[in-house]
Amino acid sequence: MKSVLVDIDGPLATITMNRPERRNGMDLDMVHAMHDTLATLATRRDVTVVILTGAGDHFCVGADIGGTEADPEAVTHRRLAPAYHSTTLLHTMPQVTIAAIGGGCAGAGLGWAAACDLRFASDRARFSTAFLNVGVAGDMGAAWVVQQAVGPARARELFLFPEKFGAEDALRFHLVTRIFPAATLLQESRALALQLAGRSAYALEAIKANFVAAERLSLEDFIELEGARHMHLIGSRESTAAFEAFAGRAGTV
Repeated sequence: MKSVLVDIDGPLATITMNRPERRNGMDLDMVHAMHDTLATLATRRDVTVVILTGAGDHFCVGADIGGTEADPEAVTHRRLAPAYHSTTLLHTMPQVTIAAIGGGCAGAGLGWAAACDLRFASDRARFSTAFLNVGVAGDMGAAWVVQQAVGPARARELFLFPEKFGAEDALRFHLVTRIFPAATLLQESRALALQLAGRSAYALEAIKANFVAAERLSLEDFIELEGARHMHLIGSRESTAAFEAFAGRAGTV
């Protein structure tokens, strides 16, 4: 059985971590399959939105501790380093990425979720950084992306005191932005994803690129980049049509 499933429906791709019997805990196969899947999707111009979710009752509880490879050589940094950049891809790929988080979301799984542009949780979601509980510092870029989501002070608190917390706390921490009933999480996430997918593909990509650039550039340099990108898009056929449609709606009450 494949550990990562992909369903493409027009401009929307849904990636499902598929080890429900292990609460979608990561093994080497899943880690490498996720990276390869994201790298392939990042090249597709027909896909504009990607949902990341987990099969069964959980999102992903991080590394599958009970199923860790017996051979220490199998889990060296050298072998895993490329796959760690699944987090980079979720954060920087041209598509808008959405984490639909049901049940447990911990450790490296939290890293993948926090790397996404949008994070929606079920009312049954449970979160933890978890790393310190097993005597490690973290991987999958978790400290970087969690800090981006919740701020440095809160991120340090979550990593140094890795207690579990629920969806309401995640909303309060700004780790997630919406909570849905567990039974309708994927349906609600898909509806929002399709709403985004109906927008200009070029504008979606540019908005995401602006946020990624803003993390790296000074304000002065960012304004130059943003302005050039804006002027490039504003003369496009898609932008002209969107302006005309918006003007038409604005003229009606």
